[in-house]
Amino acid sequence: MAEGKLNYSIDRTTGVPPFLQIVEQVKDSLYTGRLVVGDHLPSVSEVVKMTAVNANTVMKAYRELEYAGVAQPIQGVGTVVTSLPMGANPQLLKIYQARFEALINEARQDGLDWEPLQHLVSTIIREMKLMGRAGESDKG
Repeated sequence: MAEGKLNYSIDRTTGVPPFLQIVEQVKDSLYTGRLVVGDHLPSVSEVVKMTAVNANTVMKAYRELEYAGVAQPIQGVGTVVTSLPMGANPQLLKIYQARFEALINEARQDGLDWEPLQHLVSTIIREMKLMGRAGESDKG
């Protein structure tokens, strides 16, 4: 069960709303295989105790996961993971995680700091997504 696998933490310094942080933590756990289809998410009251956020915030996060088709509330059972986020493949992600870690370690040994590396990765992903969207619209 997910209760042992997932401990939410809220960083109030990021400016990211707590409900979005919860959603992203669930998705991250699904991407990495810490959560799988059929696992139960912690109850709203458990998340409130873990994070000190309002119960309405947790319910908003769980509704967002429901709208995304990732989780479903089941009467008398709780909220259950029903599918992986689109494009998620935990086995493949583990392979690429190892590759990225090796590349990041190499960059760190070459003297690059964390912040420029994070900026570089974010920029590359953002630009590649934009190029992908432009290519898709050209096909239609």
